Amino acid sequence: MFLLFCLRTGAAEGALPLLSGNQPLGTVPSERQGADTLVSVVYMASLLGFPASVNGDTLLVTAGKNKMQVVSGAAAAWIDVELIPLAASCVQRNGQWLLESRSALKLFNALLSRSGKPPSLNWGPEGNGAPPAEAVAPSSPPKAPSPQETAVAPRTSAERPVLKGIRWGDDEGKLRAVMDFEGNGEPEVQRGAGGVKVFFSSGPWPVSGVPSPHREVNVGAMNFGDRILVDFASMLPVQEIITLDAPRRLVIDFTRTGAPSVSSSYQPPAADAPRPLPTPEVAPTPVPPVASPRPPARSGKRIVVVDPGHGGKDPGAVANKIREKDLNLTVSRMLVARLKELGIDARLTRDTDVYLTLRRRTEIANTMNADLFVSIHGNALPPGRSATGMEIYLMALPTDKDAMELARFENRELAEDNGDTAKAADKRTQMLLAILGNMQQNAKINESTGFAEYLFNAGKSGGLKMRRVAQAPFYVLRGAAMPSVLIELGFLTDKQEAKLLSDGSYQRKMAEALARGIQEYLKHN
Repeated sequence: MFLLFCLRTGAAEGALPLLSGNQPLGTVPSERQGADTLVSVVYMASLLGFPASVNGDTLLVTAGKNKMQVVSGAAAAWIDVELIPLAASCVQRNGQWLLESRSALKLFNALLSRSGKPPSLNWGPEGNGAPPAEAVAPSSPPKAPSPQETAVAPRTSAERPVLKGIRWGDDEGKLRAVMDFEGNGEPEVQRGAGGVKVFFSSGPWPVSGVPSPHREVNVGAMNFGDRILVDFASMLPVQEIITLDAPRRLVIDFTRTGAPSVSSSYQPPAADAPRPLPTPEVAPTPVPPVASPRPPARSGKRIVVVDPGHGGKDPGAVANKIREKDLNLTVSRMLVARLKELGIDARLTRDTDVYLTLRRRTEIANTMNADLFVSIHGNALPPGRSATGMEIYLMALPTDKDAMELARFENRELAEDNGDTAKAADKRTQMLLAILGNMQQNAKINESTGFAEYLFNAGKSGGLKMRRVAQAPFYVLRGAAMPSVLIELGFLTDKQEAKLLSDGSYQRKMAEALARGIQEYLKHN
């Protein structure tokens, strides 16, 4: 999910002959996109006899015990735990997964090498990174992932117009967003309780009017292959959505009358106008106080730094009478106390209700020369969506669009830290994705992956509902010089799970399980 900075040109379809050494394997459908040639990943996998499956925005290709993960819209891919940078972002279009031809060769040759086979793939004489002059009939179509597995865009790019800009109006208790567009077809509109999502075809970027000048409506733009999603996230009721001509435009009217007051982490408060908060249901649990951060005087013990997310002026998610910052601090205190009982030197980045920047949190861990860094958070979803369970994240290529969206909104704190807009924070998130393609990051990512697996297994054996281990570019983990994870304890927006999260015995159960996971990881690493 990237902001788009280029104009997609029309595609010319063709096919490239794929060779293994001098042996023809078949032809792979291809098309031109600007100066690049894109090829079908699923066809390549089929010609090599590698099964392919789709999970959300990720295509998984397996070769024995080895696997390759390609993420829609991402400019890097996984080979097992190694990140491989790509020359261009992956494009998911009409059920096909398309990669720049040279990058596709690099990935599949790396996968062959990992599985013990010679990395001898190359494009035939007509290839050389460009389609042949005359289209070669493609090989028999491979068995593609089932329709249930493949997320196909409801409309093709030709059926969606191109967004030109967004204008705003504010009159008589009503906020109006006017989206000027041009081209064929109509924009695809998805209306929900938490706002409005509008899909356009890829076009030039940046577009004026993003982000919103109004605090009541947050606007973000993301690239999904050949289309752009413009997401209007707001708790204000949508009064009307209409399409008008001369000029062509889509009008969305939000009304301030009767707007609900529930908050979520997807709408962080403005620095200059803190919003009123519900009375938290989480009562501070009597836990021995932990000393303020200080430079370590090491005595052979391993040091674990626990970071209670948010704090001070930043409450984090607020739902079902729980403030995330209070929950984070309570569980973090319990975790540190339990780790100390296990003989582990554990310390907090904050042990009071204070605000720390994302950068400062990892600076504390680095100053302490910590062995592990654990950032504790609570999760939330917009109205109309529901999920439960603990999630463990490491900083890496996003597992799927939900992971990427969570990271993007958590990273919005960067805007407040630097006096920038949310758009500037989103650009920094995109920068992190590029950094993740750097091979020097692989060692830490590998260690963090192992650490996350220990925590996940400990939580599962401890009777907790463990949802998944996932990857996303969280800025709070970027500066840590040690294995680091971000833990989402559960979803505050789910009423049943919120009751659990506010219960002291369940909080201690979470702390106990996480402490055992940390202890086991340190014992074996």
